[in-house]
Amino acid sequence: MGAAVCVIIALIMWYIKYFNKKAAAKTKGKRPLQPVKCPLCNSSLYVGENIISKVYRPMNVPDQLMIVMGCPHCYPVCQPGLKRICPVCHKEVGPEQSLTARLFNKSLGKKHVHVVGCSNCHKPRAD
Repeated sequence: MGAAVCVIIALIMWYIKYFNKKAAAKTKGKRPLQPVKCPLCNSSLYVGENIISKVYRPMNVPDQLMIVMGCPHCYPVCQPGLKRICPVCHKEVGPEQSLTARLFNKSLGKKHVHVVGCSNCHKPRAD
């Protein structure tokens, strides 16, 4: 009777160890998903929520001008308790103002966005 219990426990231990290794092998090399945050209000975006922005042409260049208006939580109307803060100058951004950014189109992998400033701290060049 005691030997049968030991065999059953050993089989259960082996089963748990085997499937833990299998699960670890599936996730090996994969980074955990990080929540996407709005650059203006820093609120987490849920699945299906996108940042509202404009990307200017031409589309076939590696570096494009981009205007970021906000996310559904802070644009067009900011939810109570949220503040729209510029990540560059750390000043409050008005509801009619936006962020200027550069969109880098990589040939492999994801696109990269670099925020240059808001309507207050990043004025367009006068040519």
